[in-house]
Amino acid sequence: LASKVYDKHYRSMFKGLMGRFHRGQEFTNGTAYGRMGYGFERAEETPGYSTENVEEYTLQDLGGLDSTISGAGDGVGPPEPDFIWFGITERMKESTTLFYYFFRARPLPKTPDHRVQPCRPNSWWSEEDREEIRRREPADYAVWRAANAILDVRMEKMRTEIQNMLDAGETKESLFYVDWDQLEEIGHILENGRLVQKPRLDRR
Repeated sequence: LASKVYDKHYRSMFKGLMGRFHRGQEFTNGTAYGRMGYGFERAEETPGYSTENVEEYTLQDLGGLDSTISGAGDGVGPPEPDFIWFGITERMKESTTLFYYFFRARPLPKTPDHRVQPCRPNSWWSEEDREEIRRREPADYAVWRAANAILDVRMEKMRTEIQNMLDAGETKESLFYVDWDQLEEIGHILENGRLVQKPRLDRR
């Protein structure tokens, strides 16, 4: 944590992903194709920064709550999220279920893992180390909190839409893009045509 390499390569989980952390943060010549370069200033040191502003901007950017972003690109049509889909590692089953549903894709028997690398051991991290990261990276954790809130809303929206389609006559078979197995694992059980909330099987 004391190394300069940390600031250059490790300090921000979202530095290479987010265009910016809040609306007041300006792009620089170090920004290419909408992504931050390594020379981009820390979000926490930019004018207008606050964790509240980061959370608000994330809701607009990831959550599609910015009315100037439209499918037609004209700022007139219905708003769409800047990111069509995103997942949260700690909530991978919910994320992949939403992926299949959103893109109307038939769920795979197993999530591909050809490019997944084993996680490096972090058992040597102390609780003090983890707390230091939380202290250093308030913008990252603001993004993470807002992204979780968006995922909560999208999961509930998907559940409501599925139930409405079932009520309208659709069947489990016709809704081929719904990952029923993973839905069951995360606590949504189909019983007599109703999606019933039950304790999550993956937390037992």
